[in-house]
Amino acid sequence: MSYATVEQYEARYGIVADAAMLQECLDDCSVAIDIELERHNIDHADPSPEYADRLMRACRSMAHRIMPSDTDDDVPVGVTQMSLTTGPYNRQFTFGTTYGTPKVGDEELKLLGISKSSIGFSSWLGGGA
Repeated sequence: MSYATVEQYEARYGIVADAAMLQECLDDCSVAIDIELERHNIDHADPSPEYADRLMRACRSMAHRIMPSDTDDDVPVGVTQMSLTTGPYNRQFTFGTTYGTPKVGDEELKLLGISKSSIGFSSWLGGGA
């Protein structure tokens, strides 16, 4: 079961042409979130309403990042950056991760209460005896 519904996604990002693809994307993002939470030993089996809202927001944010754009058919799927020059006609695309490999980004990690940085102690850092 996905952490976000098609309706929740569309309320934030607008109507999508292919609701079935969006549902698959939301399902895949939810699995990626589950893996990240399990990796950090975070119990999410029965989330509070506030944490359920965070799970939903993280899921739809990830889905938005990897969903193909409905608005511009001239831009290939998977493009993360595009540069156009009118004279002498230059066009350049940068492709990111294509659909199928959702990644939990830094902002989603923050929503889920996971910090990528940690501070620890090592005796060799301070030149310990």
